Amino acid sequence: MEWRPDLTEWNGGMMRWTGFGLGLWFGLWLGLCLVVGAGPGFAQSLFRPVMTVNGTVITQYELNQRLSFLQTLRQPGDLATLARDGLITDRLQLDAAKQLSVTASEDEIKAGMAEFATRANLTTDDFLKAIAQGGVEPATFRDFVKAGVVWRAVLRAKFGGRIHVSEPEVDRAIASGAASGGVRRVLLSEIVLPADGKTDMTAIAARIRDRVKTAADFALQAKLFSKVGTSGNGGQLGWLDVTALPPPVAGAVAGLKVGEMTQAIPQQGALTLYYLRDESQGKGDVKAASTVDYAVFAPPASTDLAGLRGRLTGCDELNVAARGMAALSLQRQTSPEASLPPALRSALAGLDAGESTVLTGAGGARELVMLCARNPASQVTPSRDDVRSGLINQKVALLADAYLDELRSDAFIVSQ
Repeated sequence: MEWRPDLTEWNGGMMRWTGFGLGLWFGLWLGLCLVVGAGPGFAQSLFRPVMTVNGTVITQYELNQRLSFLQTLRQPGDLATLARDGLITDRLQLDAAKQLSVTASEDEIKAGMAEFATRANLTTDDFLKAIAQGGVEPATFRDFVKAGVVWRAVLRAKFGGRIHVSEPEVDRAIASGAASGGVRRVLLSEIVLPADGKTDMTAIAARIRDRVKTAADFALQAKLFSKVGTSGNGGQLGWLDVTALPPPVAGAVAGLKVGEMTQAIPQQGALTLYYLRDESQGKGDVKAASTVDYAVFAPPASTDLAGLRGRLTGCDELNVAARGMAALSLQRQTSPEASLPPALRSALAGLDAGESTVLTGAGGARELVMLCARNPASQVTPSRDDVRSGLINQKVALLADAYLDELRSDAFIVSQ
């Protein structure tokens, strides 16, 4: 069977791709032309090195651009840390590509840009116009996408011949639930520890793991430390298909037995811990929607969001409210519930279709979040090829994370 991994991770409409390429230097040149009138001191400050990764420079300009891009996409979490870590990851991935003589064609990059733009229901040109309003150069977006394309090629080159799934493995997956409603379902509890730049969340996660022996222990720690809405009920989540989980979580949960918990998993600016309370094979036990259709509306700061909430009865009405505003001010997505950022997932969990709430996003901006619909899990029995593909992707995701950790640990990273 030909391996065609799907290693792109989408989180509430945002793909976790990072990148750096030759196109960025064109963006740097354009930026320099724009700021030259401001004087040499300003230009030197803008393009001064902020860090090096294996001898390759990352400039203040690149850091500013990545931060602006994350802000424009309304990515949750500590954006300064995410921007910095993302650029470091870019360099590591491109170093790996160079070592393996892997490149990305222009057609592949353009296809990736188009795919990313469609997640916001925009063409590539319209998406570029939308992010330009946030000060993001086209070259920044192109290189962001390029790294994802290159990284997938790296993984194919490095692991393509090493990933095998035996027939007994497929049989075991089917026996554990894949033949009785799609995939194995798990009943999880979570603890979410967002990075705040002040507290050592890794140390807290380690203490939590030492203290947890039972489900009751985990529930107590969730109430004490978790920073999302599920903390009030001990971190309990409803039944979830493992295919709806982000690859790092799915891989970690795959090895758990009932009563065990994962190691701390880095996820969207936070560390997350999961405890397996139960697992199931039955068809009739879906207690949580596997996907949600939702909208995020970010109007100007002067908008009366409380009054707007009182007038809205459904997501279609948001199209009228957003008329004449920037293209990315309204985004509607359908995503696996478990793959959403923790704060967004927690907010949607308490809503019925047509209801909304207000969240504070990056930089203090307020956003209206509305639930459009909940979609139940599919009960279609998969083929053996579908089961095998799912197992391959789980294995590749684990190998990819381990490989990136190895690249990072071996790298020479210096902050200026």
